[in-house]
Amino acid sequence: MAALRSWLSRSVSSLFRYRCGRVGGQGRTESGNSGSAVTRLQPRRCGLALRFSAERVTASRPSRRYRQCVPVVANFKKRCFSELIRPWHKTVAVGFGVTLCAVPIAQKPEPHSLSNDTLMRRAVSLVTDSTSTFLSQTTYALIEAITEYTKAVYTLISLYRQYTSLLGKMNSQEEDEVWQVIIGARVEMTSKQQEYLKLETTWMTAVSLSEMAAEAAYQTGADQASITARSHIQLVKSQVQEVRQLSQKAETKLAEAQTEELRQKTQEDGSERAEPEEQEAYLRED
Repeated sequence: MAALRSWLSRSVSSLFRYRCGRVGGQGRTESGNSGSAVTRLQPRRCGLALRFSAERVTASRPSRRYRQCVPVVANFKKRCFSELIRPWHKTVAVGFGVTLCAVPIAQKPEPHSLSNDTLMRRAVSLVTDSTSTFLSQTTYALIEAITEYTKAVYTLISLYRQYTSLLGKMNSQEEDEVWQVIIGARVEMTSKQQEYLKLETTWMTAVSLSEMAAEAAYQTGADQASITARSHIQLVKSQVQEVRQLSQKAETKLAEAQTEELRQKTQEDGSERAEPEEQEAYLRED
């Protein structure tokens, strides 16, 4: 760059020095010796002026290579600056969002949400939910107990029927063993019956509580809670009624089996008494 500038300055100075020399030669022929000093100084002044002008032009006009490099550097700086500043924009945006999320929003209490009627309806809804849960648990326990009792009844029915079919075919020892099994089955049936009767009392208490809770919900205006509680009561009552019918049917069959056993036992005893009497009458005739 400096060499180009110096070469351009020397070329322009030589050109103008040559032209000024020609003009100075013509002046010397016209003015003679009187203007020789001025004419000798004029080329030097012209050369200095042209050299200064050339340096200013060269300095004021940057080279083509420099003009091509400047935008590239500027674009590179701008891109680097934007790449550096971009993550900070994202960080600031995320931080601002998290700050907004962390700010607690206070809800304005509504007047009607704290009224006595509203609080009573909420409380009675909790009561109906609790009584419904208690009723569901007691219903499940009662149904299971009645089912176990029904199984014990059918077991006793089977034993009675087998004993009835074997009457007159067993000796006294075998009959005693069968009766021991029947007595054990009867004891188990009785314990199952007492258990389900105890649970039935608890279940009836749960039904009463649910009915009172449903009535309280209706009185306080919680119609939905009242309807739900009453529907649940009707459902569990129907379920328990179905299981009770099965147990009652088993009890009826047990009574029939016991009656058949007594009848067979009576016939067996009558036949045993009739045989000695017939033998005595035959001996009298002889």
